[in-house]
Amino acid sequence: MSATNDPDAVDPRAFRDALGSFVTGVTIVTTRGAGGTDIGLTANSFNSVSLDPPMVLWSLALSSSNLPAFRTAQWWAVHILASEQETLSARFAQRSDQKFAGLAVSRGPGDIPLLEGCAARFICRQAYEYEGGDHAIFVGQVLEFDRAGRPPLIYHEGRYGRVIAEAQDLGTAAAETFASRFLGHQVGRAYVALFGDVRREYLRRGLTPADFIVLTSVGLGDERPLPDVLTQARRDGADAALDAVRDAAGRGLITLQGDVVRLAEHGRTLLVELTAVAQASQMRVADRLTAGEIAMLRHLLDRVADQPAAGTEAN
Repeated sequence: MSATNDPDAVDPRAFRDALGSFVTGVTIVTTRGAGGTDIGLTANSFNSVSLDPPMVLWSLALSSSNLPAFRTAQWWAVHILASEQETLSARFAQRSDQKFAGLAVSRGPGDIPLLEGCAARFICRQAYEYEGGDHAIFVGQVLEFDRAGRPPLIYHEGRYGRVIAEAQDLGTAAAETFASRFLGHQVGRAYVALFGDVRREYLRRGLTPADFIVLTSVGLGDERPLPDVLTQARRDGADAALDAVRDAAGRGLITLQGDVVRLAEHGRTLLVELTAVAQASQMRVADRLTAGEIAMLRHLLDRVADQPAAGTEAN
């Protein structure tokens, strides 16, 4: 960490990256232009100023093409986006005159557009504006607000994120069944949703679960050392990994020469076709999750999978 008394010596890019360490919410600020045009933009510079009277502020770059509209506006609204509104945030972050196209909006004071489905919304009357560096800072008095109770969308180091509420303790969830709270049961249901098609397909082709584990442990590469394949197979659930490898070799799925394992042509064909089935299953799930949710899911599953099983010791 370094410090300087010369503000001109601060690297703007490094400064921006450092500011990105602060987790912020994501908002869309809307108003009505002088010509009757709906104006809206994504901003994460929103903050509270005062509780009594209720006042909030946000900032806009002096270079923004929307600056004149907000400088002359008497009314504007700040929408705190909900976790599922990442696409809406991206839309209003772009330069476009079609940001409101197809959106259902209601109208507030001064006919300003109000977006729906947000975590919270503040309708403000312009109080004053002042310049701070390369931004204009707008302060508004809140005359109306509402809160939907939805989890908010957050922004950190250039990426969207979500707030994950702390789960209710198992002992206090009397109205819920054990199965609905047991992680193993939930992971099992997710396994069926993700892996069910793949399992049905390899069973239809005459493979055993051990065969499938061996094929995926060898992978589509040219060759792998036997110890690496055995380690991977055990990690993926093969109890007798060496026996499974030998059996797969005997059935012509792989070739085993000394300590080198390769896919046989038949095994390679099967693995390619099963990989296609797996990709199709994953795409169906990906359609229901955002990129951030998928990344979080991978991270959490890795942490769970890395835990030593009962009766074993961590390496």
